Amino acid sequence: MYQHYIVPKPSFSEYVCYPDLVGRYKQFPQHAERREQGQLKHYNLHFIFSGSGYVINGIGGERLQLQAGDGFLFPKHAFQQYGSSTDDPWDVRWIHFDTQIPLPMLREADDFGGWLFTYSNGERFKELMEEMYALCHPFETSNEPRLSALLYEILAQLKQNTERLEGSSALEKQNAIRAAADQIRHKCEEAWSLERMAALSGYSNYHFLRLFQQVMGKTPNHYVTECRIAAAKLLLATTALTVTEVAARCGFAQPSYFIRVFRSAEGLSPKMYRNIYGQNAKLY
Repeated sequence: MYQHYIVPKPSFSEYVCYPDLVGRYKQFPQHAERREQGQLKHYNLHFIFSGSGYVINGIGGERLQLQAGDGFLFPKHAFQQYGSSTDDPWDVRWIHFDTQIPLPMLREADDFGGWLFTYSNGERFKELMEEMYALCHPFETSNEPRLSALLYEILAQLKQNTERLEGSSALEKQNAIRAAADQIRHKCEEAWSLERMAALSGYSNYHFLRLFQQVMGKTPNHYVTECRIAAAKLLLATTALTVTEVAARCGFAQPSYFIRVFRSAEGLSPKMYRNIYGQNAKLY
């Protein structure tokens, strides 16, 4: 399989990021590139879904093996050398792209001249890239905003679901914490002790607390409160439940505490929030 799409330059010049070339090579053992420094003016992102191959580390000049679940991102103008195995060729999806502003998710590649990574959530990357291919064939100018948005989501997913190639164990820990966080969010109205939350991830209380703060950027208790506030906002905007009933349904034992926490988080009371967003609230 050889899919290769050239994306016309956008008619709108202010997209944060935009693809230049996108494609997929499968059972294509000829796939090999060597680009000298300064030759390619776009970022170059590859996701490997099966097969094996190699990339040359531009810093040390060493030849590193890449296989399913690995990938690489080269910044603009970087030296690049990589290729698929002739005996077990890659199934690889790739994007060449540019940005209008520096993006945090590209910083590591920019700083070190390239980034080799291992990734999870591969099905989501496939879905996003398949949609990009569909928008490129046939291409229409009206597809431009969606192409830019898809690329940005891929880069955001890249930041959240990858680790340096040698860090696969760290990636497994991230996935366990995010899975636990999703379960907590879906049942945020329940009583959540540190022990119960830690049990979802399989880690001790101490390690769960440390990892949760690293991955989610906040303590588990802060996260639970955020989830409860989000659930309360939805009920306030879409139902006619009283503030006391909303508090109870979202896991707040005392309405007065709910009102205080809500005001601190949103800058207004639950009643004021309903007045602004829930004018058409119906009986729940």
